[in-house]
Amino acid sequence: MDMAARLAELRGAIPGCHVVAFVDLSSRMVLALDARSKQPQERLDALADRAERLFSTPDIVMGSGASTEGAKHVITGTAENIEGYVFKADDGEALALVCASATDMDDAIAKSTAVLAEAGTSG
Repeated sequence: MDMAARLAELRGAIPGCHVVAFVDLSSRMVLALDARSKQPQERLDALADRAERLFSTPDIVMGSGASTEGAKHVITGTAENIEGYVFKADDGEALALVCASATDMDDAIAKSTAVLAEAGTSG
């Protein structure tokens, strides 16, 4: 399955998820995207930039656990939206999610981690 199909499947599996982006951290670029509506390039650039800054900031406390093998995550947001970032340090890749505030982010992070791990094993 190609990355675009993986992202579409992931977004569909997370109720309230508006955007799922596959980000290359070294170039700060969104390489693949699935979104409920068209996203302006500026918004995608900002999402990729935040992902890289969060990953490279030593003071950021990232979550990890048994369900996040080899990956770390950060959850941030506002009253309207929650952003979740799942990082795979050894590959310099991340998934960025923009979801409604009522979204179950534990579930979203677990599903995103599985997709990111799958992407690394099958290219």
